[in-house]
Amino acid sequence: MEIVLKKINDGALYVKASGKLDIDNSAEYGMKIKDALDDVNDLTLDFSEITYVASIGLRVLLELYQQMSKQGSIKLINVQEPVMNVLKMTGFNKFLSIS
Repeated sequence: MEIVLKKINDGALYVKASGKLDIDNSAEYGMKIKDALDDVNDLTLDFSEITYVASIGLRVLLELYQQMSKQGSIKLINVQEPVMNVLKMTGFNKFLSIS
């Protein structure tokens, strides 16, 4: 999984990755983002190339949500239909900002 992090401006971080957010790469995805969250108050996760999210990937999203709730906001953009279905089934769409 390739993970691209871009600081857009003061306090904003944009993250784009591709592939599956599963047991093989969820830990790396989460750690790379968490390591970059100092002074970030607006986190945008671009899911346009995320094709699958396993339960461990949901855990990473929950941890990021919990951290960003303390320091700003988090949003998911460009979520593909299969991933959106998982987010809806698990109720993540009720607390995550998704567009």
